[in-house]
Order: sequence, then C-alpha cells, then structure tokens
Amino acid sequence: PVNCLFLLPVFFFQMTKSVTNPEELGGLASQMTSDYGHLALQGRMAAATAEPEEIGFQIKTRVQELGHGCIFLVQKAGALQICPTDSYTKRELIECARAVTEKVSLVLSALQAGNKGTQACITAASAVSGIIADLDTTIMFATAGTLNAENNESFADHR
Repeated sequence: PVNCLFLLPVFFFQMTKSVTNPEELGGLASQMTSDYGHLALQGRMAAATAEPEEIGFQIKTRVQELGHGCIFLVQKAGALQICPTDSYTKRELIECARAVTEKVSLVLSALQAGNKGTQACITAASAVSGIIADLDTTIMFATAGTLNAENNESFADHR
C-alpha cells in the first residue's frame, strides 16, 4: 500500500497546480482513482493481517476516510472543469487536496503502527547476527591461541 500512497500526493500536487489548466484535471482524477483502487485492495489485505486487531481496524478506517477525501477531490475537479474561472471552486479544490494529503499521512502512520512487530523482529535478528559474528571472531582468535590465559590454560580446555 505504501507505493500507492507515495503516488497519491503527487497527483494532489498536480491537481492543485492544474487549477490554472482545468483541462488536465480529468486525466489526473482518473489516475488518482486508479491508484486509490490499488491502495484500497492492498489496504484491505494489510488490515486483515495486522496485529493487534485494532491496528487493522485503524488501517481500514483511515483508508476509507482517504477514499471519501478522494471522492470530494474528484468532485471539485469536475466542478472546476465545468466552471474554470470560479475562484471559490479553485479554493475548494486546493482545500480538498490539502485534506487528502493529511489523510494520506494518517494512512501511512497506521501502516507503520501495524509494522512495528515486524520491524522489532528485523532489529532483533540483526542484533543476534551481530552477536553470532562477534562470537565466531572470538572463537577464531581463541582457537589460534591469541586469547589464551596467562596461566597456561588453553581455549580447548574451556571450549
């Protein structure tokens, strides 16, 4: 879902920039709708597999809120195409784009919250790998005799 989330703000930016060229809004709205469709599908899967369950509910809710924001944004883009000189509609389009951008960041934070357990496992695995590498290095030096104690004990005696 994160790949789609990074695409959506680009379209919002282009939409607000296209206030001066309303003829571009139709294509941008169509692309944004397609990207949101992909995000919704992937968000559903992320919500279903998220632990704990309330994180999954949060992902689902925020993706739905983003969808509602996208609907309003597309409606405002259509209204601006109908009346390209209406400054009130231009302001509304910009406000909708801003609101949708905020909703994108809320979806991202929900996805990151659902990813904490995975990240903790990756961090722990990395730490364990580092410890194993340190132990292997210590064993190598001890076997070579460079870490032998001064009282004539060998590593093999303690291994």
